[in-house]
Amino acid sequence: MRELFSNVQFAKPFFFWLLLALPLLWFRLRDQRFSIVIWRTLILLLFIVILADPQSVTEQTRHEERIFAFDLSQSIPESMHRWMESTADSRFSPNQQDRIFVFGSETREVTNWREWLKGENSEQSSIRPGKTSLEKLFTTLLELPAAPRSLFIFTDGWETQGNVEHLLPAIAGSGLKIYPILPAGPPKIANVAVTKLLAPTYGNSGEALNLKVVLENQNEREVDGTLTLTRNGQTFKTDSVKLKPGSQIFTYQTTLSDGSPTSFYRASFTPRRADFDRYAADNQALAWVTVRSKAKVLLLNGRSGGGRYLEEIFKRLGFEVTSRTADSPPAPTGYQVVVFNNAEREKFSTSYLASIERHVAAGNGFLMLGDEASFAPGSYRRTPIENILPVEPREPKREEKNRAVVLVIDKSGSMREQNKMLYALEAAKVLVRQLKDNDLLGVVAFDVSPFIVVPMESVGRLRSTFNSQIDRLRPGGQTYIYPALLEAKRQLERQNAAIKHVILLSDGETRGSQSELIDLVSVMKNEMKITVSGIAVGAEADIRLMKRVSQYGGGLFHYTLDPSTLPQIVLQQIQDKPTDEPPRERDFTPLQERGSQLLSSFPTRSYPTIRGYMETDLKRGAHLDLMIPRDDRKAPLLASWQYERGKSIALTTDLEGRWSRNWIQWNELQNFLGKILDWLRPSEEPIPLHEARVSLSASQPVLELFAYEEASADSQFRFSVIGKSGRSEGTLRKLAPGHYQAELPISVPGDYRIELTEERRGRRIPYPPIGYTLPYDRESEIARPEFNTNLLIQLAQATGGEINPESPDKFQKQDVTRNYQPMRQPLIVLAFVLFLLEIAARKLLLSEID
Repeated sequence: MRELFSNVQFAKPFFFWLLLALPLLWFRLRDQRFSIVIWRTLILLLFIVILADPQSVTEQTRHEERIFAFDLSQSIPESMHRWMESTADSRFSPNQQDRIFVFGSETREVTNWREWLKGENSEQSSIRPGKTSLEKLFTTLLELPAAPRSLFIFTDGWETQGNVEHLLPAIAGSGLKIYPILPAGPPKIANVAVTKLLAPTYGNSGEALNLKVVLENQNEREVDGTLTLTRNGQTFKTDSVKLKPGSQIFTYQTTLSDGSPTSFYRASFTPRRADFDRYAADNQALAWVTVRSKAKVLLLNGRSGGGRYLEEIFKRLGFEVTSRTADSPPAPTGYQVVVFNNAEREKFSTSYLASIERHVAAGNGFLMLGDEASFAPGSYRRTPIENILPVEPREPKREEKNRAVVLVIDKSGSMREQNKMLYALEAAKVLVRQLKDNDLLGVVAFDVSPFIVVPMESVGRLRSTFNSQIDRLRPGGQTYIYPALLEAKRQLERQNAAIKHVILLSDGETRGSQSELIDLVSVMKNEMKITVSGIAVGAEADIRLMKRVSQYGGGLFHYTLDPSTLPQIVLQQIQDKPTDEPPRERDFTPLQERGSQLLSSFPTRSYPTIRGYMETDLKRGAHLDLMIPRDDRKAPLLASWQYERGKSIALTTDLEGRWSRNWIQWNELQNFLGKILDWLRPSEEPIPLHEARVSLSASQPVLELFAYEEASADSQFRFSVIGKSGRSEGTLRKLAPGHYQAELPISVPGDYRIELTEERRGRRIPYPPIGYTLPYDRESEIARPEFNTNLLIQLAQATGGEINPESPDKFQKQDVTRNYQPMRQPLIVLAFVLFLLEIAARKLLLSEID
């Protein structure tokens, strides 16, 4: 009875609440016989049960079918075959009720699956293991009668024939749950692969470059071999390596080659034993590097060897330098910066200077530095260089300087010979005619003692009486020079002239000590700034003494045997500039001008002192960068400006040590000059900040681009693939902000060059090219170091399965089916019969009573 009612369920049990109405029925029939009350109560109970909709429940139990599928294509190595067998036995224990399939490009159902995994079955070739077709496997499974099934598939997921993704909708609706079974790590393969060659996408010509080679040893043991690196086909590194199982990175340093806009680097591996490297096609990788050539600097020097220090600094800064003297300048074409280093204007032709001006106007840079040769007034006046420079030479203030001259004449007796005295007097007359009115002139004659012939007086006052005074001079006596020069010193030291000069004329040897005479002229020159020149006349003159007097006196020396030349010699004495000492120099401290764009980011604000500079004026529109503070103005030391499309800088001091000794020893000089050249050189189109890479996804090369600049947010990116199959182009699709992707049309093994272009607001911005090597045909059946987990996850998720389920026992389950059969109809008949019997019984009883 219990089992009977355990198989009955009521669809509408709430009708049992009607049982609460039984007391009302019993109250209504309280006067009836007990049998009638029981009978009618039974009929009411039947109607309540009928309303509750009783149903008979039957259960059918059926075990869920398990299917095992083993991939036996050539891409599955022997080590994975052994793993498949041990895993299937230990975790799932296939039995006779399970169905087992093996597949390559064809699929077969087998029972002796262990023989197939071990390769001991004679019909192994019937599944055609040269390809893998998951589509064929699932087509076979879909032909089975519909039933709940679990599929445990042992495969690497790589499909080289067909496309199982086309069957996903049908698989999802078939009741088949897919559980891919994968080992914990990649399969061990007798192979070594060069998986990556990492290099910067671009760099400067000649600079150091780090290359990283990623090698993967897929064997179970160490492998020895040789790693070879080439640049543009030329080997530059050969290294013997020992590879442990797994991935290893080797780093090498080289330099970027000159003369080519791009360089390609290749890494190749050769094993010592070929049986440890099953696939030679993946033993190499390629990387392309865009080479930005060095900026070229043309350095033109005023003298040979003058620019060696500058040339060394420019080269250390990474520039390619051509250094020449101004006598043989090359054409400026191809040079980003032209430097004139203390080069005289006379050494250049007018046409060459015009070519420099055109070169700078076209967008290149120009730097001039130096002293008088570069910035003296009139040096480059009325030349194209004058137009380029941001400064113009400053004309010095010309001061009218008067002179005080004392003519000291030897009147000894020997001056009678050859009319020496006559010519000496004529020379004095010529001298007074050449001097200016504000000049001062005096004449001292001497023998053994001096006497004044013409007192020191302005030439303007002497002109009318000078000849008569000088003609009184008569020769006689001996020669003693020292007292005469001492008298000339006394006369000059009382004068306030800007230039003080003594002209000594003698034809003989002097009395007294020569050393005291030399000491006297030295004191006159060094302490009193009085220069002394000597004129030796005749064969008896003490030439050695007169020359030393002129040398220590800072004047000129003349020697003549012909007294008639004395007037011309004396005239030369006042026309030729005496050998003055170098201009007095002092330390000047440069100051950086506020708002200097050129030096705005230069970290140093203090600069070494210089000993001199050239006076210039800043042109309107030019920028003052460094200046020398003066009482009345800021003297330019470094000035810059834009000249049409180019730029120009003037540095008004030398860098050869004359005035710049402290600068040459300055630690920041290289950075300072680097700042100047970087500002001068034409600006290059900057490469946008990005990262681009090519990877293999499901046997398909995929290009990924990450653009990190906000300006690229609305840009469109295009690619070009250049390789054995020609040139192919396409567009990258946007996956997320700054993330773009495209599948590359690469199928033939070989080397490929991938070019990227950004289209930004009507501009085309080229990116550095990328190198990629496809080692083997995507459809080839070879063992691969990774599984195609993307496809396997897709299959599992579409059918409600999972990869590597944790509890295999849960698949040993039963499928219970319940059938529900309504019971209302017989109960309705029974209630109707009982109701008729109750009516019949009542009539029978009534007839008996009557």
